[in-house]
Amino acid sequence: MHKGLLCSVSPYFKAALEGAYKEAQEQTIELIEDNAETMEYFQLWLYTQSILDKDDTVSSIEWHILMELYVLGELRLISDLQNQAMDFMIRKAAKTNALPEHKVMYDIFERTCPGSPLRKFIVEASARTSDLPNWKWDFVEGGETAQRDFLKDLVVEIYSDRARKQERNFWKIRCSYHIHREGEPRCPENTPNPDTVLSRS
Repeated sequence: MHKGLLCSVSPYFKAALEGAYKEAQEQTIELIEDNAETMEYFQLWLYTQSILDKDDTVSSIEWHILMELYVLGELRLISDLQNQAMDFMIRKAAKTNALPEHKVMYDIFERTCPGSPLRKFIVEASARTSDLPNWKWDFVEGGETAQRDFLKDLVVEIYSDRARKQERNFWKIRCSYHIHREGEPRCPENTPNPDTVLSRS
């Protein structure tokens, strides 16, 4: 990749290749944590300003590629790359009516910091998906912290988005918390609460 292009898009690369570091003397940078596939897409973006090549579409590009490109942009201070990866994620979610598989979601939380816009998008989109009750919760061994952080943020978002918009009368729906033996009648819906109506808005 051309040094001038790298330096023009990234303060990280500019400092490494034009500063007093070993990389500047050798004019090479070793990016151990970035895989070859991600770097191919990065090179495509660097020369064309587009993540998609002629064979890709918004629907076909993989979630993990978009996530890797976003993280690369975050680590290397390439905000234009982050923004384009984010735009494609938003478009992909809308076009396919789907979100990343849980492994990708957990990777996002493993590799970004609290407050990351990518975390925010994934949580807010997840909280609003109509398919949320049917999700198959696949947990990944070794990623417990990321999984916990994702689920905690998701619960907070669901509460803030939905619970504040409608009163939830727990007394009225109390039957859903009861155990009823076979043949027993269900609880009458209009029975007045003997104390106070337990609600939360």
